[in-house]
Amino acid sequence: MTRTGTGLLIAGVVLLLVAVAWWWLTFADVVRYAYLSAPEAAACLIGRSDVCDLARAMCRGSHPAAVLAYWWGTFWIAIALASASLSLAGAKRA
Repeated sequence: MTRTGTGLLIAGVVLLLVAVAWWWLTFADVVRYAYLSAPEAAACLIGRSDVCDLARAMCRGSHPAAVLAYWWGTFWIAIALASASLSLAGAKRA
């Protein structure tokens, strides 16, 4: 794997970990108070829906004002970075 590919993979994995942590910080209370089940809240990790917005709004009072609501695009950017690294690795072998 090239340096660029390795860098993209590391960036993708780190950003994926950040996305999951940020999602859990935003949706932990949603699951804890049973506004959504864990599998339903997991869908909010990868996309936006009215259900996710509603559940997050219902527990907004328990979040510190400084915490920004999770943005699902972070997950997909991480996946794109990791995928690009794998594409570069595949292109180098060909």
